[in-house]
Amino acid sequence: MSGPDRPMKLALVWHMHQPDYRDAATGRPTMPWVRLHCTRAYFDMAWMLDRHRQIKGIFNFVPVLLEQLAEQVEGGHEDLYWHLTRTPAEQLSPAQRAFMLQHFFSVSWDMCVRPRPRYSQLLDRRGVQAPYRDVAEFSDQDFRDLQVFFNLAWCGYAAFEVEPDLKALDEKGGGYTEADKDALLAAQQRILGRTLPLYRELIARGQVEATTTPYFHPILPLLIDSDLARRSAPDMILPARFQWPQDAEAHVAKAVARHQEAFGVAPTGMWPAEGSVCPEMIPLLAAHGIQWMATDEAQLQAAVGGHLSDGRDLYRPWRIEVDGASVVTVFRDRTLSDLLGFTYARNSVEVAVGDLMGRLKAKHDACAHLDEPPVVSVILDGENPWEHYPDSGRWFLDGLYTALAEAPWVETTTLSQHLSAHSPKRSLNTIGTGSWINGDFRIWADGNMEREGWRLLGETRRWMAEHAEGADPEALDRATHHIMVAEGSDWFWWYGDDFTTENDHHFDALFRGHLRQVYRCLGGDPPEALSRSLYPERGHSAVTPPQSFISPRFDGPGTYFDWIGAGIYTIGGPTASMHRASHAFGRLRYGFDLTHLYLRLDPLPEGSPRDLTLQIVIRGESNSAEITIPADQPAEGAVQINEVEAEGAGLQASVDRGAPQIGLPFAALKGRPGETIQVQVRVLSGAVELERYPAAAPLQVQIPDDRFEDLHWTV
Repeated sequence: MSGPDRPMKLALVWHMHQPDYRDAATGRPTMPWVRLHCTRAYFDMAWMLDRHRQIKGIFNFVPVLLEQLAEQVEGGHEDLYWHLTRTPAEQLSPAQRAFMLQHFFSVSWDMCVRPRPRYSQLLDRRGVQAPYRDVAEFSDQDFRDLQVFFNLAWCGYAAFEVEPDLKALDEKGGGYTEADKDALLAAQQRILGRTLPLYRELIARGQVEATTTPYFHPILPLLIDSDLARRSAPDMILPARFQWPQDAEAHVAKAVARHQEAFGVAPTGMWPAEGSVCPEMIPLLAAHGIQWMATDEAQLQAAVGGHLSDGRDLYRPWRIEVDGASVVTVFRDRTLSDLLGFTYARNSVEVAVGDLMGRLKAKHDACAHLDEPPVVSVILDGENPWEHYPDSGRWFLDGLYTALAEAPWVETTTLSQHLSAHSPKRSLNTIGTGSWINGDFRIWADGNMEREGWRLLGETRRWMAEHAEGADPEALDRATHHIMVAEGSDWFWWYGDDFTTENDHHFDALFRGHLRQVYRCLGGDPPEALSRSLYPERGHSAVTPPQSFISPRFDGPGTYFDWIGAGIYTIGGPTASMHRASHAFGRLRYGFDLTHLYLRLDPLPEGSPRDLTLQIVIRGESNSAEITIPADQPAEGAVQINEVEAEGAGLQASVDRGAPQIGLPFAALKGRPGETIQVQVRVLSGAVELERYPAAAPLQVQIPDDRFEDLHWTV
């Protein structure tokens, strides 16, 4: 079959990864994310595919995740949060209670906390930002309910389907007993035990292909030679050179062995950590049986040296040949992958699925002339996006899989199945050196903290090499394990100002702990530098609060001084565990005088996309306003205020040099000084919500009184 009647192939690749959370000295897991992502995303995804047997998928399991999951299934390796949950509430110490108040709301508030009235009440009593209310103000019953709610909130739709006890606990809504808690933990343990067997069943029937990543998720090119980073970022200030290609090979060999142990068959495909590739990897991967790999479209563009054609270039596998070895490579469609990862969660199922299917149909039609079936590779994080979808993405995935099964012009495929039927007709003798994030390695190596981390890692690796000869083999194996854990990418992801989490210092301690163990395993004394945090104080935030009154102009071009003293929310600033490739705007400025709230969206240096609509939601304690304006030029009559009370209340709107701005009187919100209002901006393209600023929770803005500037003056 050829031409317009031939189905287009769609490869859905879901990347499943958690770093090594085990304490270097004790081996005990310190964080709960392997367990909790399993009781939601990992089990959910397999369960959903089992109900859509016409749909095929590819799941990339990082070996260190498989290792930790196996330990938790076997028991005896309970994480700290499990231990705190299992402890009878009346036996919790004040320190444990304080820890729980800080960390047992670590789940999407909108999707998982607010829909549960009792959980939401506990959050409000604690406070939404530090400093939190004193633990003495909470009863044993409060903490017992918190123990249950946190774990219940991390159970996905599949867990609720197969474990009736969970549904009963959720419907109970609070007042939980120790027996309730025991039932919840037992259900979680059963889900852990069911997850990998279900994937094995899907693999056995040919519905799923499982692939791998180098063992501890290292940026493999940086292990081969960290100076390779200069290829994609010539201006980058490099860390001290790290050049241990034998470690890169060890990560690959160990990954293949773990995968074989987990699934009974060696992997033929690989998603290198963060899609990080270089030409030097090709002989290494081929030598260990890897027949195909996937990376970002940026690396194809770098290899061909020009603009990519979707059909001619991006939607065909390429054979990369280096030094007599070859690995077939497919390239991630960045736009489609990011839509699933970041955009569709904020839209209705009908809008999201309709938009994606429309985009896929357009690609099918554009590729009808090709002499081979096009294959579109959609590759994204398989666990974190679902935290932001209603019901953990259940209805979106159900709707998407149904639509794909019913569409005659598209077929889902595994890449091994596709490549066995369609050998690549095009080849290259190189590939770009970089990752899926901006096409380079800056996230993991370009910054003072990152470079210091590489210095410590390199010094420890050299010391280990110097002391390896004559060392006890078992001790050397233990030291090698710790150095390989420290070579993982995750520690460097959190260093610096690109990403942040409330567990920054914990990740830092885990990294340095593994380096210290290298010395101890081989009878050495760890250097003092490994006892010091790489960042004792972070001091960086995506939000800078207002410092003085502002009164911007709306009747003509403004000046630089109009917005001095305004608060700033940096769009795409520090976030948690995912990276978005691009945004519509760069910054949201917000401020006020005694009568008005002012908002302004600053365009990016290259300009913001056109034909966008802004939906600005402002909620006061007594009234709310939902303001809809075109982002490029809000002409008279184009601005809409949806609440009757705010109609005609003096709203101002204009665009100043590409930056849309509004001014809304506090009177329209019936607000009084001292009250807190919530602000969030949604960016829409047609009916599709592309972005939300801030993404997680609205800005909290306190209506000022005439003492504001006296309290916030600076010199």
